Amino acid sequence: MNIEKMLIHAGFEQWLYHEAALLDNIEFDDWFDLMHPSLLYRMPVRVNKEGTERPDYSTDMFAFHDDIELLKLRVDRLKTDYAWAEIPPSRTRRFVSNVRVENYQKDKIAKVKSYLLIYRSRSTDIHHDLISGERIDEFLYEEGQWKLSKREFIVDQSTINTRNLAIFV
Repeated sequence: MNIEKMLIHAGFEQWLYHEAALLDNIEFDDWFDLMHPSLLYRMPVRVNKEGTERPDYSTDMFAFHDDIELLKLRVDRLKTDYAWAEIPPSRTRRFVSNVRVENYQKDKIAKVKSYLLIYRSRSTDIHHDLISGERIDEFLYEEGQWKLSKREFIVDQSTINTRNLAIFV
């Protein structure tokens, strides 16, 4: 790997780490500012298939399938008294790893894959959630910065053992 590729990789790795910190610190407005207006943000439902058939997730059924307007509604709702699933807010810790820059065109577009592990605890509950999966992200370069234009989160579990999905991946 040459120096230029290492710098590109490090730049996207730092972008993802910054995003994780914003979400873990409940800074949703700042996180939302990282999104591109054409955003598609979704999580396909995982399915169990025989053998090695792929993909082993649905291509037409999603746990969430948001565009920028719907994501903005979700963010704004968390600031109201009607977001009962997140009162009080979950304590989360996002662990980002295995970052790979799959496609890169300088100051235009990029495709980045990464693994995500989310630890989540709620209020005084002794139980916690662990959610893991792979993210496939696409970025567009706009006004001097990279903006997330598409995220697909391929969750590892076919049955997610969490009370709700009111958090962001």
